[in-house]
Amino acid sequence: MNIKRLRIFHEVFVTGSITRAAERSFVSQPAASKMLANFEAEIGYKLFVRHNGKLLPTDEAHFLHDEVYSILQGLSHLEDSLKAARNNKGGRLRICSIFGPAYRFLPELIADYMKKNPGVQVSLHHAGCSVIRQGVASGQYQIGLVDKSESSLSHESVSMDLPCFCAVPLDHPAAQLDEVTLADAGTSPWITLDSENATTRELRRAYDDAGITFNRIIEVHTTVHAMSFVNLGMGLTLVDALNCRYFSDAFNFPNIRLLPFRPRIMEPLEIITSNVRPLSGMARDFYDGLILELDKILGGEQAPKA
Repeated sequence: MNIKRLRIFHEVFVTGSITRAAERSFVSQPAASKMLANFEAEIGYKLFVRHNGKLLPTDEAHFLHDEVYSILQGLSHLEDSLKAARNNKGGRLRICSIFGPAYRFLPELIADYMKKNPGVQVSLHHAGCSVIRQGVASGQYQIGLVDKSESSLSHESVSMDLPCFCAVPLDHPAAQLDEVTLADAGTSPWITLDSENATTRELRRAYDDAGITFNRIIEVHTTVHAMSFVNLGMGLTLVDALNCRYFSDAFNFPNIRLLPFRPRIMEPLEIITSNVRPLSGMARDFYDGLILELDKILGGEQAPKA
């Protein structure tokens, strides 16, 4: 497989232009066109169709691009590692996480680690759980933070449950309480993550057990999006301990109060590593610090600041 052809394919995929792909790859436009044509001839199907002056990816191109991008990332990481070894620098720490921990928790932890270990290079990516699991299994990432799920033959894992708090608009009656119970929430509208998310399932089950109608009006992809709707007075949402920890200094949501919620609902978090590729000493050092910091958060449950 010709790496230059893979790079041209990736650049055309993200830019929609042979000209821009050639510029970004530092080759001539005719050379870029030839490489793309040769790549299509090699694999036996079209990757792009022209529409209104742009090259649009086919379904086959969308299917192929994730794999190609992973290969290019891996090569880039390898090149950086080779340079670091030549220059006698530290290694590279490669982490991928779901959105919540990647927003403030991991950047702060990484910044502190890099101050103590200035030779370390860090790659922090945000992705969905399936991509993270595949990336850790393949060696693309050393450490992954994902929603907890079934055990895997490809991973070592440590599971933790983050307590959830209730985000309430200031004009909601429950905002005057010290904690929010299911009875206090009643039939108030909820903004939740998708239906298969563990916290959403637990919340729905709690409503079913109490015989109260669960009034979900908006489904979102991240807790930050949910808090945006709560801030607009649209309803309530659950916020895990990591997001609570940074609420007052990371989010500009003046119309929200965060309160303990009963029944107790937990946000599952799993920290995964490969079970066939042992962590380097540097990665193990960071991993141990990560687990220790999460243990501290769970120990104090990190209730939101007043």
